[in-house]
Amino acid sequence: MSKKGILAIVLTLVIGTAICLFFIQNRKLNSVQSIEIDKDEVFEVRLSSLVVSLDLPTQLVVSDTFNLSFKVDGLLEQGELVLQRETSFKKNQLLFQINNRKAFSQYLQAKKEFRSNCDDAIKILENFLLPNELVKWKEFVASLQENQLITDFPSITNREEQKISQNLNLLKSYTALKKLESNMSNYFFLAPFDGKVLKLNVKVGKTVQKNQTIAFLVSKKSKILKVVMDSAEFHQIEAVQKTWIESNDFVQNLDWNSKKIVNNGSKVTLLFKNKNWNRMSINKVFRFRLQGQTEKSFALIPAAFIRKGKVKLAPNNRLEEVEIQKSFKDSSLVSGLKAGMKIIR
Repeated sequence: MSKKGILAIVLTLVIGTAICLFFIQNRKLNSVQSIEIDKDEVFEVRLSSLVVSLDLPTQLVVSDTFNLSFKVDGLLEQGELVLQRETSFKKNQLLFQINNRKAFSQYLQAKKEFRSNCDDAIKILENFLLPNELVKWKEFVASLQENQLITDFPSITNREEQKISQNLNLLKSYTALKKLESNMSNYFFLAPFDGKVLKLNVKVGKTVQKNQTIAFLVSKKSKILKVVMDSAEFHQIEAVQKTWIESNDFVQNLDWNSKKIVNNGSKVTLLFKNKNWNRMSINKVFRFRLQGQTEKSFALIPAAFIRKGKVKLAPNNRLEEVEIQKSFKDSSLVSGLKAGMKIIR
């Protein structure tokens, strides 16, 4: 037999052997895959929205508190009441005042000088035939009494008035006087609401500094519902269907969009206001109820298929990391997977 014939036979044997080995190996792979995709060893991912249902204890607490302080410094004096801890007061009652004798004396002196300048302006106006302007300025001067607030500066309607006002600096003096008058209110503190004193830091007769906290006040009427929940629970809520509070004798729906959110790291505090609650006692306990869902896609995976936050995907044994939202006894709620994925142990 020729060399070419022998070579052809050898090549035929090699190719045949390779084909046989390929089919044998393929059968082995299919056998392995059939073992991996055994029903007891495979879990198919199904996604769904997470239903949120909360039932938390909550209570009414006071909402309006106030730090009593002054914008000026000076000697602290008593107002209409002798204030102590737990003393009640009504809105607009004078609670404290700062000794204003020096400031008030300066204000009265400035007012006296301004009135004198206005009298000079009237004398000049009397030399002109301007009866309407004269009446207007006399009425303004008559309002400059010691115990009255200053009225609006007269409107200037002609050139003579304008010259007189400029020569006597009337508008500039008026502006300075109004500033002094406005500053006088800083010496008095009127109650911003019906309430009571929680704490007193300074006694009457002591000198206080500007912006120093003298007392803490709390409103008696304004109340707020305080709900505390885990931050993870709050951030899962995407769509709220219903929110309400209830007790043995009370049920009331809540407006989810009206809440105020206070984020404290691992906890979130929700604050709800409603004027109807003002008649209820402080610290009344309710159940806060919520029904809703999150629009994120979640899968409930058996615990046996999760290893250190990862799952093994069939058929190529590829590891996929998942985000575990919540763990239960035999399973975990995870995100990060697609529907139809097959997970193997």
